[in-house]
Amino acid sequence: MSTHPNTRTQNLVNWASALQYTDLPAPVIARTKDFFADTLACAVAGREHIAVQSMLHYAKQMGPTTGKCELIGFPDVKTSPAFAALVNGGAAHVVEQDDLHNRSMMHPATIIYPTALAVSQDVGASGQEFITACVVGYEFACRAGEYLGKAHYEKFHTTATTGILGAAATTAHLLKLRPSQFLSAIGTAGTQAAGLWQFLLDATHSKQVHTAQACAGGVFSAYTAASGLLGTGDILEGERGMGATLGNLVTTPEAIDRDLGRKWSILESSFKWHASCRHTHPSADALIALMADEKVHYADIESVTAYTYKAALDVLGLSGEGKTVHQSKFSMGFVLAVAAKRGSAGLTDFTEEALADTELRELQGRVSMVLDEEIDAAFPEKWLGRVEVRTKDGRVLSRTVHVVKGDPGWTLTREEIESKALALAEYGHVKDMNAFKDAIQRIWRLEEQDKIEKFSFA
Repeated sequence: MSTHPNTRTQNLVNWASALQYTDLPAPVIARTKDFFADTLACAVAGREHIAVQSMLHYAKQMGPTTGKCELIGFPDVKTSPAFAALVNGGAAHVVEQDDLHNRSMMHPATIIYPTALAVSQDVGASGQEFITACVVGYEFACRAGEYLGKAHYEKFHTTATTGILGAAATTAHLLKLRPSQFLSAIGTAGTQAAGLWQFLLDATHSKQVHTAQACAGGVFSAYTAASGLLGTGDILEGERGMGATLGNLVTTPEAIDRDLGRKWSILESSFKWHASCRHTHPSADALIALMADEKVHYADIESVTAYTYKAALDVLGLSGEGKTVHQSKFSMGFVLAVAAKRGSAGLTDFTEEALADTELRELQGRVSMVLDEEIDAAFPEKWLGRVEVRTKDGRVLSRTVHVVKGDPGWTLTREEIESKALALAEYGHVKDMNAFKDAIQRIWRLEEQDKIEKFSFA
């Protein structure tokens, strides 16, 4: 297969193929470990969801049950890298607490880490090789998301469409593919890119399918490239590539390969503090802060107006009243009602009981969203929010959030990451908490590990 030396994708492939652990700055290494711990906990928390249980059943039917690769929440089953990546990728996205990369409008961790874990266990990769491959995966997924931009995100779930490129790149790096094979893997991944927003309208499980299939498809793309399957060399910018067909021709080509080795996508990524769609977080943070500072009680609120950006209106406007726990996390009204009444919007705040709470539902109906042109102009570089609260005694109070908790400008400490991880593990009914805690501690020393193992818990 001939290479494509004049394409930006080839430039990114060449850089990624040559990247070594010793090239990584210390903050990049540390943050890669942070997000691994966070994602591991998210996967454990999501393991009991019916979508994940269905994928587990499928994996047992279709794949080996005595392979090398762990299923994070199911210690009695080991399988192939493709099925391990599929199940773990689905589980990591269920509880809506996996990371976010702002400018690409996607959740890279839920794709990258399940893929890296599965493939590392298949090939016997070291901790340093695992870290490096994850960094590579972030660059491909996030840079492609930045390239496709807001026009793409209006119609497609970017976590799925560019996530598969990240999974393929992660796998290609762990398989030590030659640049020509690596490029083939990216081309094969891109032609499989898919992920539609329709699931929000009827509260179905496609969001978990998006991450699961992106992981499995990325594994397929790289392993088959290693065996000679040819993928197109210009899947992003080609005249029938992703930009032309999925980006509505409104793209940012320089995002693909600018500042390689200087701009690190993983350092631009955010933790999710609230257990809801990330588009609700600026408004939730603003409302919680306003109520605390102004001594506003839940019962004092007459109405809440959330001033936000168009992408939030597009996504959050699809879920209606929020009939299920998962769908309710995509309702601005319900999330803000929960935040107002409970002072938080965490995992245990979104329950079947909350759905039936008439007080929450009543306030939900008095929350509205309004497009703010200034906030919209800043998106997606900045995910801002402003809330205006009208109280029953006639006051009008306003609060703007410029940095959301979990963003790089207000990131989580190791202690907060561990606290969040333990809460997720408890939510996922982990019985052996000592084993889980030990796994988190081993992640902090990941670069010292010869093998990536013992990351599944009863």
